[in-house]
Amino acid sequence: MIRTKEDFFNLLVLPIKTKGYELIDIEFNRHGSEKIMQLFIDSPLGIGLDDCVAVNQIALEVLGNDDPIFKTNTLEVSSPGIYRKLITIDHFKTYVGQRIKVRLQQKHRGIKKAIGILQACSEKKIRVIIEKDGSELEIPLLQITKANLQPILDF
Repeated sequence: MIRTKEDFFNLLVLPIKTKGYELIDIEFNRHGSEKIMQLFIDSPLGIGLDDCVAVNQIALEVLGNDDPIFKTNTLEVSSPGIYRKLITIDHFKTYVGQRIKVRLQQKHRGIKKAIGILQACSEKKIRVIIEKDGSELEIPLLQITKANLQPILDF
């Protein structure tokens, strides 16, 4: 039984949500010879170690300790971090006014990668004020391959 990232997401999203967390994304990564299934979660109160442990337990209960995925992968649960991914329209709506970085499938008005302030979003596009030149760019959501928060860190 081969399952996709989307299959796992669909299995886990509701049980995790009923416990007060948002499942943002699932990634499959390698660290050396170790394969890792990473769940990224968030909540209105933020994420701490106890939250990660709780969601880890939920995932084990839903999938079962003997699920074949655990024979080849280690399960890891973490917060989305300060460079939080923006995947769904709700993510974009939540972070209007924030500095973001977007990568596009192809150049749009000469831009393939941009950093700027997310001004607005609709069901089909976002509007960003580009940091480099102050221009406004409307980007169709279907053109975005990757987007995340891009805060300025002052030390």
